[in-house]
Amino acid sequence: MTLSRNRRIAGAFAARAGGYERNAPLQAEIAGKLAQFLPGPGPLKVLELGCGTGFLTRHLLARYPHGDFLLTDLAPEMVARCRARHGRVNGRALRFAVMDGEAPGCSERFDLIALSMTLQWFADPLNALQSLREMLNPGGQLLFATIGPGSFPEWRAALEACALPRGLIEMPQLPGVVAHETRKVEYGSGAAFLKALKAIGAATPRAGYRPLPPGSLRAALRKLEQEEGARVSWRIVYGALCPPDDIHS
Repeated sequence: MTLSRNRRIAGAFAARAGGYERNAPLQAEIAGKLAQFLPGPGPLKVLELGCGTGFLTRHLLARYPHGDFLLTDLAPEMVARCRARHGRVNGRALRFAVMDGEAPGCSERFDLIALSMTLQWFADPLNALQSLREMLNPGGQLLFATIGPGSFPEWRAALEACALPRGLIEMPQLPGVVAHETRKVEYGSGAAFLKALKAIGAATPRAGYRPLPPGSLRAALRKLEQEEGARVSWRIVYGALCPPDDIHS
């Protein structure tokens, strides 16, 4: 991620940290499903990237009560919220850090690296996954959940019907996908859909996108409501990767 885009993303999530828990039930559900793919219990060394307020963190701590954790996020306010909720386990203080998951600057190696709804904010998700795999110990795992290619198809169609550019993040096909699902959410109105994204800090558009003029935005929102009744589909993918050295031809 570029420094300026990093700041925008971190600032957007920081501004919504206080209300994130109540405004992000879908993200909590996705973290719960990702937890189903966690490897068996053991004294693992774990890195979580994009911990937010701790949706996935709580599952990690429950699964690995004797683990060695480094819990990180790009937004200091999110790290503070997660620390306030999950600062200690079994009487031990956990490690927290403000970290750019795409450029961790960390020389440690881990048995498990986990990212829930974080990867989509990286400028180059494919390269990031390759770099993170190299931070795994032999036999380790990298687990992720993120939006898949073509997510929010109803909003895409509304913008296309109005001949308007898209600010949506375009995700590539990712390696290691072990499961996928489509979660259709009823927002009630087009404006409520955008408001819901802003409420969790997830409204930063792709790099180079210029916001639509108000009239054009209203036209696209009306089109969404006319065609889909303000229902929008999240396409979610879940993935698991091993270290490069663990791949045998």
